[in-house]
Amino acid sequence: MAVPKQILLLVETSRVFGRGVIQGISRFARERANWIFHFEDRGILEGLPPWLENWQGDGIIARSPSIALSKALGRFRCPVVELLGDGQHQSAEVCTDERMTAGLAIDHLLKQGFAHLAFYSFANSWWSDARRIAFEQILASQDLSGHVFPGAYEGGNLPYPTWKLDFQAPLIQWVDRLPKPVGVWAVADSQAIRVLEACRQLNLHVPAEVGILGTSNEDIVCSMLSPSLSSIELNSQQVGYKAAGLLDWKIRMLSPPKTPPLTTAARIIVPPSQVIKRQSTDRIAIIDPELDQAVKIIEREAVNGLTVTALADELLLSRSTLERRFREFFHCSPSQEINHIRIERAKGFLRETAWPISVIGQKTGFASAENFVRFFKRMVGKTPRQYRNAFYGTDSTNQANA
Repeated sequence: MAVPKQILLLVETSRVFGRGVIQGISRFARERANWIFHFEDRGILEGLPPWLENWQGDGIIARSPSIALSKALGRFRCPVVELLGDGQHQSAEVCTDERMTAGLAIDHLLKQGFAHLAFYSFANSWWSDARRIAFEQILASQDLSGHVFPGAYEGGNLPYPTWKLDFQAPLIQWVDRLPKPVGVWAVADSQAIRVLEACRQLNLHVPAEVGILGTSNEDIVCSMLSPSLSSIELNSQQVGYKAAGLLDWKIRMLSPPKTPPLTTAARIIVPPSQVIKRQSTDRIAIIDPELDQAVKIIEREAVNGLTVTALADELLLSRSTLERRFREFFHCSPSQEINHIRIERAKGFLRETAWPISVIGQKTGFASAENFVRFFKRMVGKTPRQYRNAFYGTDSTNQANA
């Protein structure tokens, strides 16, 4: 029987993202690896625990709060996969697709009817900068203009700089000067909370005047706020799963007779999952309650064969009136939104379950697997199997479709 590999996890348990990462790593180990884990409860800003002084193991997965810690991991002489890297200091990294994250944020805020868009972060960190750059590039590609907070943090580009009281005044002034109604995408949930507090001090109504969208979807925190905070789910479980797969590959490459150098480079980009809409961006509920009801019906019934005619009948509106009002607010037709919901639900099933393609087609309202595959490929640009394979690899894809 093969000797289990000793794997060190330096991933925070204090945040929902870190806990999701650990779940993804655990799932990979159950399915594909014989690993024994070494880890403890930790926060995002903690360094190396003292008990690691003489640790000798086979691999490390880490979310390093500083470049110094990231570099320090090199002394263990085993493969390391970094989850909070800047693309320069580790040979193996798994990170979130920041351009897709920015695209989700922009699309969501526009669909909620915000005439103006803004980006907020007080941190001068590389992942924050990546999100800001993606935000600006996407707006420019769509001939849209946006407002970017100039920044109040002066420091050394740390991953998680801490909030300071003197950051509040510049934020309040910036929010006050933004044209309204404005949708503000905050680089993290913790910073979205600061925007919400600024709106309270300015007596601005959220979401009628200012919509606020966070990032990471710290569910307990987002739900307890008033109004509850919309946020982008970053697919942390998939980050963990991919990180474990990458580490497993690097460990196997070091096994005899293959002995490549530890500098074999690899960087995996994981797309975010979805926007979890809550009250802080639900402007349509205030502006047009009937359209809000239409959206809720679509979200509930899209996979059950909902048609535009049936939707109009349930709302006691003519189809032409529904089509016109829907396009004016969302810049798409009800039919397009129904198809969008069906595809997004299918993507979720492909990522999160091992169900066969035929079952997923049935659960998203398609009469046959062939129709589902054809429709999915037209909408997404790849077949369901190809989409799933991008997440799990050929072996699990074949197993799921057997």
